[in-house]
Amino acid sequence: MKEPIVILHGWGSTVSGQKRFGEVKQLLEKKGYTVFTPDLPGFGSNTLKKEELFFEDYVAFVKEFLQQQKLKKITLIGHSFGGRIAIAFAAKYPDLVGRLILVSASGIPHPLPSGKKKLAYIATKIAKPLFSIPPCSWFYQYFRKAVYYAIGEMDYYKAGSLTKTFRNIVEVNITQDLPKIKTPTLIIWGEEDTFVPVADGMVMYEKIKGSQIVIEKNEGHKFPYDNPKAFVAIVLKFVL
Repeated sequence: MKEPIVILHGWGSTVSGQKRFGEVKQLLEKKGYTVFTPDLPGFGSNTLKKEELFFEDYVAFVKEFLQQQKLKKITLIGHSFGGRIAIAFAAKYPDLVGRLILVSASGIPHPLPSGKKKLAYIATKIAKPLFSIPPCSWFYQYFRKAVYYAIGEMDYYKAGSLTKTFRNIVEVNITQDLPKIKTPTLIIWGEEDTFVPVADGMVMYEKIKGSQIVIEKNEGHKFPYDNPKAFVAIVLKFVL
């Protein structure tokens, strides 16, 4: 009997698991798998139940989701932030995860120098009143986006109503969980990923005993939904 598959999506203000992984879900279902693509709390149709969440809340959400769906053992796929959650979940609940697939998973912090953080904060705060007069106000969001893009903090820019939650989870380090994972694990990375470096994938590969890694050429951070057929082909080789 084929294990059901649960896919955890990444971060983004308008991310929906069903939307992002819709084609991947369809392709896997054609192969006879039951696939779930839940919206994480605060994303898609799953609105926040309280003002802010912590990383542990997202791990607990996965446990509750499995209980609601009466799933006893799954193949867990986590992309980006979803990969960070999947790592912690597999380490904490090994009996619930038959196979683990990490796709450009975050969770190994690369702290931004405090000087850059301060510069971004000052730049956006000083600029805001300058852009307050129409039609200049129309350009403020573009300016703010450019500042956060320049310092590599686009997830913070996209946080929106999840800003407090983002601050709570962004520095959570899952490195200590990696050696605890005993589940058969596949690590997938796009060679051109500019959001989460391939070097992080190599750290995961080295620390998760017996894991496998596939680094796909000419693909970036959005590999699963930019090229779902190629992505699913890799997944099927691992789960079949």
